[in-house]
Amino acid sequence: MILLVILILLGCDRETDPLVFKPVDLEQFSKEHKGFNLLGKFDVGWSNNGFSEEEFIIVNDLGFNFVRLPLDYLTYTQAGNWNVFLEDEIAEIDRAVEYGKKYGIHVCINLHRAPGYSVNTSVNLPPGQNVSLWTDASAQTAFVNHWGYFATRYKNIPIEQLSFNLINEPSSVDENSYVKVMKLAIDRIQSINPDRIIFVDGLNYARDLLPSLNDRNNIIQALHVYDPFTLTHYKAGWVSGSDSWPVPVWPMTDINIYLYGPVKSEYQSPLILEGSFPKDMEIIINVRQVSVQSKLEIKLDNTPIFSKSFICGSDPGEDWTQIISTQWGYQNISNKDYSVILPQPGTKLTFSNTVGDWMTFNKITFRTTTDTLEIIPANTTWAKKQSSYKITADGRITYTDGNPAVPLGDLTKKLEKARSENIPVMIQEYGVYNKTPYKVTTSYLKDIITVFNNNNIGYAMWNLIGTMGIINSNRTDCIYEPYRGKSIDRQMTTIIQSTGK
Repeated sequence: MILLVILILLGCDRETDPLVFKPVDLEQFSKEHKGFNLLGKFDVGWSNNGFSEEEFIIVNDLGFNFVRLPLDYLTYTQAGNWNVFLEDEIAEIDRAVEYGKKYGIHVCINLHRAPGYSVNTSVNLPPGQNVSLWTDASAQTAFVNHWGYFATRYKNIPIEQLSFNLINEPSSVDENSYVKVMKLAIDRIQSINPDRIIFVDGLNYARDLLPSLNDRNNIIQALHVYDPFTLTHYKAGWVSGSDSWPVPVWPMTDINIYLYGPVKSEYQSPLILEGSFPKDMEIIINVRQVSVQSKLEIKLDNTPIFSKSFICGSDPGEDWTQIISTQWGYQNISNKDYSVILPQPGTKLTFSNTVGDWMTFNKITFRTTTDTLEIIPANTTWAKKQSSYKITADGRITYTDGNPAVPLGDLTKKLEKARSENIPVMIQEYGVYNKTPYKVTTSYLKDIITVFNNNNIGYAMWNLIGTMGIINSNRTDCIYEPYRGKSIDRQMTTIIQSTGK
């Protein structure tokens, strides 16, 4: 059965009939909700089996009370026409909402693939649908009407049982353009049900806060925690080059992996390491990737001691282990060591890219006849300038103010900013792919769950069942326990069940 949806949904006239909002404690809502993403309608091609009652039984049995449903709009609309909703497909979402009510689990509906935008590569889209939500009027109209449809269909579902997450991981869009489109959807939803809690993902793949949304009621900002990305997505098949990353360790440092050249002059900056560097110490830098052309230079104090030029092309030569051709030119993988012996003692090492575009590095090693220290950068943020750090006598890496340079620092700062600016926040995605060593995975998860709990915010793992989840994750280096005909990772489950600080 096909249900044709009227495209123009009538809402309230704000000038003559102002919206009335009931007080909702959004911080308390976030604090009280923890759970998982369920992928039953995540992708029309390979994950479109709907949602099972068994999933909700498991979530409830393990003591969680929140599920996020990332949806692909192609799973519930007529092929080629995103303005026609398929009743039989929508009924699968209805069942998930009912299961949530039955088992005391809050359901959050999310558009993971929305009209005009998906963080995943768009392939084989119907004619007229390969457009940008940020600039195309037809996509914006469809996006708003999809949310108007869900708001109307579930108008009488209590806000304690159902919320909306407008879109997943926006990228390559400025804040004004993004917020403008989000406010269109917010207005449509709130004209139908002003009290519905609405989650809005932050910019930069749901990493950054949006202060410009503070003027709206019943909005919680959604953040995703996948940093260090080289740890959480190690050897993930959908991330190009991840099979060439070094084996993750934890803890890592909050040093950025990028050294920008003059082509990216607005970001170009040196990495500076201060410490006690004796004569004959060997400095080894493992270069990961170079975009088009770069020149790595190392200085001891203010004296140049090393220089290496890289030019990418189709020939592997001596520098490249993998040739990568992109629309921006060759961006080849090296994963090779380049070293220098210090000709005299010094107190400052400077690493710079003085020619070309950008380059990244996997680690820097300091080696003497008696000791070895490795610095593994974990900050993968694009366009982040390098900074200065200290290496203490006992081998710790700190910021210049003496605080440990760990890669959860940015997350902590964002949550502190959210609290100081009264921005309600929830973590709607986090997790670690199953190729990261298990001991590293559990140590990392203990730390980020502690950060979540210390900041009184809720969280939802990606996913419940599968390669980032606690059930049937197919890890080869952990102990599983039989559970309801499946295999559960009880140690990881216990970690994310923690509510202590």
